[in-house]
This record gives sequence, C-alpha cells and structure tokens, in this order.
Amino acid sequence: MARRDLESGGGGTKNNRTEENYTANESSHFYEAETHWTSWLVPMFVVANIAVFVITMYINNCPKNNLGLQGGCVAKFLGRFSFEPMQENPLLGPSSST
Repeated sequence: MARRDLESGGGGTKNNRTEENYTANESSHFYEAETHWTSWLVPMFVVANIAVFVITMYINNCPKNNLGLQGGCVAKFLGRFSFEPMQENPLLGPSSST
C-alpha cells in the first residue's frame, strides 16, 4: 500500500469535507471579527504605585526633616521630593519613619 500525504488531500478514504467545514461560522459565538483587546490591569497597578510613591515622597519632605547627620539629601533639585541620604536608605526612597 502506497503512503499518501494526508494533509494535501491524499488518504485512504475521501470525505466530502471542504474548508468551509473547518472554519467557524460568523453567527457562532466562537467567531470574533478581529477584536482588539487592551490590557488595563497592569498599567493600573503601575499608575497606582507611582502615585503612592509621589505622595510618600511629598510627605517625607527630605530637606525639612533631614538633619544632615548622615549626609545631605540626594537630588536636591527635586526640592520636597528629593531622596534620603544613601547611608540611611540605599534604595533611593523616603525615610523609614515616613
């Protein structure tokens, strides 16, 4: 028995199937006509984290609350939003008391 390529239409038995039988009908609930889906959950978490960070840095107010014992504030040009000294907080953020 000779072997035939099943994908190119060869095979032992022929069926009356055409390509129309393999595609979903437009009235089917599986058919989605090129819907564009946009993720909103991850960007929402990013925006929320940035907002909380900015609020925390505003409350921290490094120039007013830092006595200069462990060094001056980092990035002083940011004013109230400048970071705590590297000796106190090496991760560039607000003080632990904030």
